[in-house]
Amino acid sequence: MGWLSGARQADYARRDLDVLAGRLASAGVSTTALDPALLAEMDQHAAAVRDILASEGGTAGVVELAAYAQGVLDAAADAGWTPESHTTASVESTTNWIVLRLLAVCALADSSPAGDVPGIDPLLFT
Repeated sequence: MGWLSGARQADYARRDLDVLAGRLASAGVSTTALDPALLAEMDQHAAAVRDILASEGGTAGVVELAAYAQGVLDAAADAGWTPESHTTASVESTTNWIVLRLLAVCALADSSPAGDVPGIDPLLFT
């Protein structure tokens, strides 16, 4: 993979994660709306996602995070769940895992370095 296609892939991944965060926010769910207990749970989800990606030899870069989020969304859709079908009140219900996992992925992407491009050392651009 050339650096340009890697950069393009990272741009698309970041865009997809931004769209996901927007869909969740439109449904009334964001990290700022969570109480401290749910924020702690979300942090546990973030740690689990990092561990899962690391165990597969990857990193928690935007491309890997976007792919992981798409897998969660696909499984959730198979069960009839979408961010739009979710309400703020149901963050306490059975969709809690899905919402917190997706919020964790978005939070990890927000904290991912801007130079997070597969196959490129971000130090080359500093």
